[in-house]
Amino acid sequence: MSGMSEHPAPFRAQTIELFFDLVFVFTITQITHLVEHAHGAVDYLYALSVLMLVWWMYGGYIWLTNHAHTPKTMRLVLVAAMAGFLVMALAIPESHGDGRLVFGLAYLYIVALHFLAFFWQGGKAAARAMLRIVPFNIAAALLVIAAGMIEADWSWILLLAPALLYVVVTIANTGDGFALDAGHFVERHGLLLIIVLGEIIIAVGSGFGGLPHDLNAFAMLLLAVALVATLWWSYFDRDDALAEHRMLQADNRKRTRIALFGYNGAHLFMIAGLILIAAGLKAGTAALAVADAAGHGADAAHGSDAILLWGLALYLLADAAFRAFAGLGPLVLRLLGAIVFGALAAFVHGIHGTPLVALALGILLLLLVVEAMLSRGKSAIA
Repeated sequence: MSGMSEHPAPFRAQTIELFFDLVFVFTITQITHLVEHAHGAVDYLYALSVLMLVWWMYGGYIWLTNHAHTPKTMRLVLVAAMAGFLVMALAIPESHGDGRLVFGLAYLYIVALHFLAFFWQGGKAAARAMLRIVPFNIAAALLVIAAGMIEADWSWILLLAPALLYVVVTIANTGDGFALDAGHFVERHGLLLIIVLGEIIIAVGSGFGGLPHDLNAFAMLLLAVALVATLWWSYFDRDDALAEHRMLQADNRKRTRIALFGYNGAHLFMIAGLILIAAGLKAGTAALAVADAAGHGADAAHGSDAILLWGLALYLLADAAFRAFAGLGPLVLRLLGAIVFGALAAFVHGIHGTPLVALALGILLLLLVVEAMLSRGKSAIA
């Protein structure tokens, strides 16, 4: 009996948390729509600001259930939070005026609910820690509300301003008051990445809008699925398990650093990269569908499919940052891959559709195969 108390069963993701994630699915779809209809840097920054705001508080609820677990009272909190996140998601396409104001009010509701739940269920130490954080979260919500109330072309900048507040919180947070469960934390973030990978599959399917009718379209479909599978391999082959191992070995302060910078921070930009990939693949598949219907070539119908390359560059760059914070390696090949994809996106403009996806898949596969060979070589030497 004493042995059982010394080694309690690890806390893992619960079905209520998976249910809670359903609203994240819709949110990612809405943000992907923003990217699909972006026309310049300001539109992309707006989409990133929305993703950042959602990701920060969604991550906050992961911290909440990681600390307080999911008793019946916490299940009610998560269902109530789902309603707030759903309102936010519905307001995302309304990038001006009333839509932005509704987004901000829903955000304030989610912030308040999160703090009250931590205060109620988290214990005294966590409540004291949250008292240091909640002013920053409330200030961020008020900035978003202000962005909805101010009718000016520059008001979208107020949506980016909370990033500075979140950076301060991240740097200042030492983990005091929180007892982070590494296994649950890693598993929850892995599940969210799976959701975003699923969004890429949805984007490909909706881009076609129906059954492909020629070999080129079928090739595009298969290559897109292979690319998504390769992205899965880039993370879930070993990085998630190794990161959990590193967090279990670390003390609470180091574990908190990995959680804040590696997961709350780097994973934000990994997801941003995956959203760009989804939008790029949808643009390419939609162009093929239009070409198939018209009987001749067509430009990408949902924006430029070249953002696929920018998405891969951002994903690999953020993934390298995650690996650095988690103490994983090697980093060089991921950074090199980010540079290669960025250079292709910036300077090579004549490749589209199926050849573009084939090129992206080939480069990513080569990178991962070489990386795996190098890792096995080092293991053999050790």
